[in-house]
Amino acid sequence: MNARSALLTASAWLRARRIDALRDEATLRGIQSRWLARHLAYVGASSRFYRAFAGRPLKEWPVIGKQEWLANFDSINTAGATLAAVERLALAGESSRDFTADWNGHTVGLSTGTSGRRGLFLIAPGERARWAGTVLGRVLRGSPLSAERIALVLRAGSTLYESVRVARLRFRYFDPLKPWEQLCEDLARFDPTILIAPAQLLTRLAAAPRAPRPRRVISAAEVLDDIDRLHLQQAFGTQVEQIYQATEGFLGASCGHGTIHLNEPYLVIEPEWQDAARTRFVPIVTDLWRRAQPVVRYRLDDVLRVAAAPCPCGRPGIALAAIEGRCDDVLLLDGDGRDVAVFADQLARQITCTLARLDDYEVQETARGRWSIGLRPMPAEDGLRRLQQSIGAMAAQLGAVAPALVFAPLQVDAPARGKRRRIRGAARHACAS
Repeated sequence: MNARSALLTASAWLRARRIDALRDEATLRGIQSRWLARHLAYVGASSRFYRAFAGRPLKEWPVIGKQEWLANFDSINTAGATLAAVERLALAGESSRDFTADWNGHTVGLSTGTSGRRGLFLIAPGERARWAGTVLGRVLRGSPLSAERIALVLRAGSTLYESVRVARLRFRYFDPLKPWEQLCEDLARFDPTILIAPAQLLTRLAAAPRAPRPRRVISAAEVLDDIDRLHLQQAFGTQVEQIYQATEGFLGASCGHGTIHLNEPYLVIEPEWQDAARTRFVPIVTDLWRRAQPVVRYRLDDVLRVAAAPCPCGRPGIALAAIEGRCDDVLLLDGDGRDVAVFADQLARQITCTLARLDDYEVQETARGRWSIGLRPMPAEDGLRRLQQSIGAMAAQLGAVAPALVFAPLQVDAPARGKRRRIRGAARHACAS
């Protein structure tokens, strides 16, 4: 990290700590409004795709998804990059597992792509340094001079992670595609104080003979549901925290009370509500610090559930009870001539509360109103009957026709290399748009 990057990282860290200490909603929105005006002026002047919207309020800029974002990559980015060149570098890194290559000094990389085409990101050096400082400010709760060993075990590495080098902080990326014994040995030698990894990989690490014993455990890159959370908290003896990050940026993190706070004012979040009670929404995100590859009114595929009550930490802005999953995780039932959505957490609650002894489960919507449910261990007939009744009662409460259920033992397979999704809808976009 050169002197300029170190200065940017330190400045971003200090800013993040000041913002984290804010408890006044009006102050937060005032900062957000100033940053938004500055950002839209830059993007409108610098991006060919957005030039026609320069000078207009945010509500008049187009809402786009991953397909449009990538299809217009060459005209959206302000660095003069082409999708072909950047994608070629990112795919080469995926193949070689060497993530150090860049495009004219810009970090490039691919997301895992839970559904559809994988995402691609392009980040300028200054943005990389600010990202590092912001993550440190939000995630580290002590002094940046504290001695911490942070292990990041994610499918894809990036020079984003390697850029975090501050004082006594050691930050190391571990490749989960290495042989399992070697990965465990490398982690044991590093002896992390903070371990960041997807929930399914944390579960495997917790059961390893030489399991790491970090002070803090942070789940990232996939949904953390209640079964995994409880298991991991028992295994590691500490609360499991979360980081919410995607191709589109650093979106949020949990506080000391376990509530996930979206990363405002760095982001503008426009909720696209999925129910009349406004308990769940799909976020439309504008990142106010991404300039090389602007993220303006980008519609994510995630379903987020808002916290039912204000968080005791007092932080203003949008607080979440859960990141429920992808839009494709929403199941549909028939209800008097209309579609009735069943969200992942609603179904998960029926399964986990009905079956007291349950190690794992998976639900696949095989057709409209037909679900295949794998369970481990396989309950006795009375347990399956209670579960069928519970799901039927849920459907009736929602005003829908109960689904036809097929139960089967859930096999113990080798851990998936993609993101874990316990509940999968049919191949269609179930969220409102």
